[in-house]
Amino acid sequence: MKSREERIEDKINKRGGYLITLLCLFLFVILLGTLLGSKPPVAGRFESTPSAESPVWTMAYLQDEGAAYVDTLSEQMKQHRDVLFFAGPAALAGKVERSGAVPAPRAFFPVWDGSATEANMAVRFAHIPEEQLTGYGRTAYFVDYGEARFWFLNAERLEAEPAIQLAWLKQTAEHNPRLHRVVLLNKEPMQPEVWSGLAASGAELVLIGAKAYAPEAAVTEWPQAGYSSTSAHPGWAEWSVSSPAGGLLMLQGSGSRLEAAAAGSAGRAADRLALDAAGLRQSAAVQERASISIGAMWRYHAGGPDVRTVLPQGLDLTGEQPLVAQSPLPREDWRSAAYSDAQWGWSRAPFGRSRESLASRSIATTLPAQAQSPAYYFRKTFIVDEDPADMKDWILRVAFEDGFIAYLNGIEIARDSIREGLVDYRSVAIPHQGGLFEDYPLTNQRDVIVKGLNTLAIEVHGSHPQTPEFWFDASLTYRK
Repeated sequence: MKSREERIEDKINKRGGYLITLLCLFLFVILLGTLLGSKPPVAGRFESTPSAESPVWTMAYLQDEGAAYVDTLSEQMKQHRDVLFFAGPAALAGKVERSGAVPAPRAFFPVWDGSATEANMAVRFAHIPEEQLTGYGRTAYFVDYGEARFWFLNAERLEAEPAIQLAWLKQTAEHNPRLHRVVLLNKEPMQPEVWSGLAASGAELVLIGAKAYAPEAAVTEWPQAGYSSTSAHPGWAEWSVSSPAGGLLMLQGSGSRLEAAAAGSAGRAADRLALDAAGLRQSAAVQERASISIGAMWRYHAGGPDVRTVLPQGLDLTGEQPLVAQSPLPREDWRSAAYSDAQWGWSRAPFGRSRESLASRSIATTLPAQAQSPAYYFRKTFIVDEDPADMKDWILRVAFEDGFIAYLNGIEIARDSIREGLVDYRSVAIPHQGGLFEDYPLTNQRDVIVKGLNTLAIEVHGSHPQTPEFWFDASLTYRK
């Protein structure tokens, strides 16, 4: 039989065991709650499901300020410590070296400019790829950053032997999973075959010193100064960049949108060039051509009873039965190629309105809400000089909010986010997020296109007459 002291000790031990158990249970509950309330990685270091919003990435491109030594690169890297990727002429890093920074900063990627020997490049830029293109050392290479691939080409050798770098560019572009393609050069190439090669490889931005070139079909917003939709290179728009901030051009990408902005001086907003990669679909083998480019000029009119629509014979108003055959529309129907739209407005896409400041800045023509109708009508004519039989892979690309119906020469070719059957100026659409281009291949409507004058008519409907969000832009492309 245990003594009184032993019995007391047993009770103390039991109570201590209970307390330890309760403490462990309490800690387990806290740990479980923490795990449930957070999102731990489930696939290595990253989550297996992507974020609902596209990540934003930023890079800085610098021009050489000339003979005057002002340490542009050092100053810009100090001012923009949040930027992890800088690019510019190799000579800029040489100027950094004078202040003791040897080798060059790892965040700086040089454009070959002949300012150093290839051996010296290996010492100054040990962090950049070598011999990606055999025989070119570190003078021609590419790097992937964010959602973009950046090609740094050797302009001197491109002029002498263009086929080698263009073939390499084409090959590496074909296997490029990145959405954006940017090419950097120190000297502007003048051979037409170089620019054809850049276009065929899907390059959407070419940076050469103080100039930026972009396929005109991809431009959605253009700068106020120094911009021309045409250049010495057919199909390419040109921007002569004027940046008071040491020749700085900031590139920012989010999803299919790519924006190049020149920093403004005090009291002046930044000038910018915006592109949308979704509107630029070029294969590495065949160049896509645009009959109607993104950001083109359109005739437009607010929806209302004064814009006449004629009901075709055999139309099922419910939309349950398809229309087997479509008869030609009379000239008073706004969708007809013969319709006179001379009294309509005439302005540049994208059209719309938005409460969001970023989207609002991208709108070229603001369209106010109309109490009588949620719709706006758009018309665009274009000429086909060649035999349509020689043109293939026609694609209509539309950025819209909320719904649309498209007609080519009076024949319906596409509709999205709006009911089937009869639609008039009072019809509302199904809510749809705008801003990004969506593809509508004209697989069964190629015979609608004729040699000579053609008309594309599109009606865009909001989900409510007073909806604050409305968007429209479109392109029509084909391949040879």
